[in-house]
Formats: sequence, structure tokens, C-alpha cells
Amino acid sequence: MVTEELSSSKRQWVFEKIDILESSSPKEISKLRIESSQRNFYRILCSNNKNYILMDVPSGIEESIDSFAKKSKILLDSDIQVPKVIARDDNLGLLIVEDFGDRLFQYNLSEESADEMYKAAIDQLIKIQDLDLDSKAFKNFDESVMFQNWSMFENSFLNDLLGIKPSSEINKKLKNKYDSVCKELNGHIKVICHYDFECRNLILLDSGKAGVLDFQDAMIGSIGLDLASLFKDLYFFWSEEKINNWYQYFLNNSAIAKANNISLQDLIKIIDYCSIQRQFRILGKLSEVYFKLGRTNRLKDFPVLMRYLKETSQEYTELDDIGSLMGPLLILLNKKINELT
Repeated sequence: MVTEELSSSKRQWVFEKIDILESSSPKEISKLRIESSQRNFYRILCSNNKNYILMDVPSGIEESIDSFAKKSKILLDSDIQVPKVIARDDNLGLLIVEDFGDRLFQYNLSEESADEMYKAAIDQLIKIQDLDLDSKAFKNFDESVMFQNWSMFENSFLNDLLGIKPSSEINKKLKNKYDSVCKELNGHIKVICHYDFECRNLILLDSGKAGVLDFQDAMIGSIGLDLASLFKDLYFFWSEEKINNWYQYFLNNSAIAKANNISLQDLIKIIDYCSIQRQFRILGKLSEVYFKLGRTNRLKDFPVLMRYLKETSQEYTELDDIGSLMGPLLILLNKKINELT
């Protein structure tokens, strides 16, 4: 069975490559989870029961086959657990990579497994942060990227989804506080960041190590960005004691953290500020995906993101305006979601 969403030219390329790799044709190509990007993913099941993953990148979008392949090699060369690229065709927008299986953190984290799995994730994160700051391979998470993130939030979330105009007082207040957060991030220690190091993009391997997926957007940014992705995600809410123990595990094992004498309280603030910037970005990105692709499956995540913004910002007097504005916006958002779903 072959999924018809793949064009005939793409199917032909897949069959030819698998025939070379395995001396047999695929017996099935099945669609995998829907992403918040425009890429599509498929599992290729061969007649000998060997599996591969196919990534299909439509033409005309920014997500580059070349970027994925180059960063994969850089990460693999440093013993970071990412899938190896098996074959690629830039013109067709296709990549065949190793299949790491189905044990995503998102569906396998539990009270019993969390400690082992999060430590495995932190081990990979520390290796990523130890990479050289190669500005040729990794762009900087700088003012232009932060402004682009804000523009997505302002245009797609505030304006298009909630109907709040850029000239409104709410918009102006949020932009002012967002700029304050970004100024803080600019002063953080810089490392290589995966940029979306969340449980949807981590997978438990048979070795017990954490496999890392979806790394093509990796860039140079704050030491707290990936920790914020991991511990301020949409799916799991752990006790403060547990989270602080994992933060301490990071501090005990990160050479960069030790060299810079980062305390637990320092790290908490770094992660909180990074998480606030991230929630703005994700709200904007998912709103943009909704309007471009009509995908309603992630709308349910919006209230969680806004509650994170509210609760985290209220920990800091200088950011309290964000928290006070989230209440009325959340009421407006829930009304809109009910209309759309």
C-alpha cells in the first residue's frame, strides 16, 4: 500500500532508492503524525521488515533539505543521537533517514520513567551545547529572529485570530514587555540550540539514550532555550522539586554551566525568560499554520501556552503586565476556539 499523497515522481524515487538499499521494493509507505510545519513524514516498510523514515518537504518553503543534512552530519560527528541521512533529492524535496522507532517521549513519559528519560535528554542537550559556535552552519538567534517571532505573534495570533489591532493598547504593552524579555535573552551565555527540544522531538532508543529529531532549525542562542522547550512544554506538569532536581542534574554535568558559575536560581530565571519568549513564538507559529494550512489540531494547545505566559511572567515584577493581560485574552481565545472547532 502506498499513500497517494506522494506524487508519482516521488514514489518512483523512493522505490528506486529502497531497491538499491534493500534489493526489494517497499511493501508499505504510511503517513506519520501531522506536524506544525508544512513537511510530511512517512514510514517506509521494506519486505525484509527494515524500516526507514521519509521526509517530504514541499517546494517554496524555508525548511531546507540541505540544512537538515548538514546539521545531521555535524551532530553525528559529535556522537549526538540523530538519524543518519540515507538518501536525499533536493529537487524533489525528499530525505530518507534512519527510523528511530515510535517511543516518543510525548507518549512514554510517566512518573516511573521520567527521571531516566529526562536525564537521557539532558545528556544529549549538553553535547549539543558543547558544539562549536559555527556561524556558517548555524545562524544566530538575534534581534531579527526575535522580531520575526514577534511579528508572527502580532499578525497571526493577536490580529488574525483574536482581532486585536497593532495600534491597540494591549498590543503595545505586550510588545514593550516582549522587548524587555528579548533584551534579557541577548545577555545570556550563547550555545548551539536545537530550538525545539521538546518531548514531541525526543525518542527513547533501545540503548536507553534519547534520540533527537527535527533539528534542522538549530541555531546559536541562549543556554536556556532548549531547557525551556523541554521543561515548559505543553504536555507534562511536574512538581517544582522534580524539575529543580533535573535543573541541578544539568548544572552538575554541563561544563559550560560550571565554567560560568551558574547557580540554580540563575538557571531558573534564564529558563523562565526563555520560556516566555518561546510561548510568544509558538502561539504565533501555530496560528500561522492554522491560517495557512487549516490545521485545527493544535488550537487546543493555545490555552496551555497562555497559562504558561501568565504564570511565569507573574513571577517577575517587571513582567507582570504580561500576566495581567493574559486573563482577558484567554477568555477571548476560548470563545474563538469554540467557534472554530
